Amino acid sequence: MAMFALAVSVPLCAEEEQKTVIDGRSQYPDQVARYRNETALIICDKVMIDRSAKIATLDFTQRSRGSMAEFTGDMPGDKMTISQITLRNGRTIAATGTCEIFHQNDFRLSVISCLAKAGSRSIADNFKSLRF
Repeated sequence: MAMFALAVSVPLCAEEEQKTVIDGRSQYPDQVARYRNETALIICDKVMIDRSAKIATLDFTQRSRGSMAEFTGDMPGDKMTISQITLRNGRTIAATGTCEIFHQNDFRLSVISCLAKAGSRSIADNFKSLRF
């Protein structure tokens, strides 16, 4: 009696999720900081980027306090179109805006800049990596 091995096909276009954790800190130029009464400026020291082929979540955290805000949206390249924000209290709300990842010398991540509008509220983070 002959035995045959069964082959299982794996899709060639399987989406691989990528997770990256980056240490750094939120920094705001004076011209941005003066708007802190109108815009919630996130303070964090780490960001986790959780990304599939097009969708990403940028989770800005503070080591001593946990997640401060998560921005989620469509991100085919280095620019995200924000669709929702999860606030520190765990509440997820619809939002509009953008996050953009900037690289130093087209290689190392240097800054992530996000600005979103959720209802009447504006939320921002300007995260500078310690790696570059």
